Amino acid sequence: MANILFYRVSGSKKKDTVIDVDDKYISLQNRSEGAMVVKFRGPEDKLMEIHDFFDALLDMETVPVDIDSTGPVEYYFRGISPLSDDEDNGFPIKRFSVTLQQRR
Repeated sequence: MANILFYRVSGSKKKDTVIDVDDKYISLQNRSEGAMVVKFRGPEDKLMEIHDFFDALLDMETVPVDIDSTGPVEYYFRGISPLSDDEDNGFPIKRFSVTLQQRR
């Protein structure tokens, strides 16, 4: 089980935030030109904090991402999809996706 850390770096250590997400709620899809789509899927109580974290980001805000403690890689936040309802084995779940662009 790996965890993925997403950081919000504001320039003030008091306002910096990090969210630690279990990889069982995530699928990563690499796109061309350094873009990455991060798809989140899981129970509402697990996903709402994650959704709120990304919903508060500004377009082109820097978001360092650390996959399984390999060290943070800087991305720009490019957008978030609407939160939608789904089902998994008869249980209600939520899903949404986030688009990130790797900084060069």
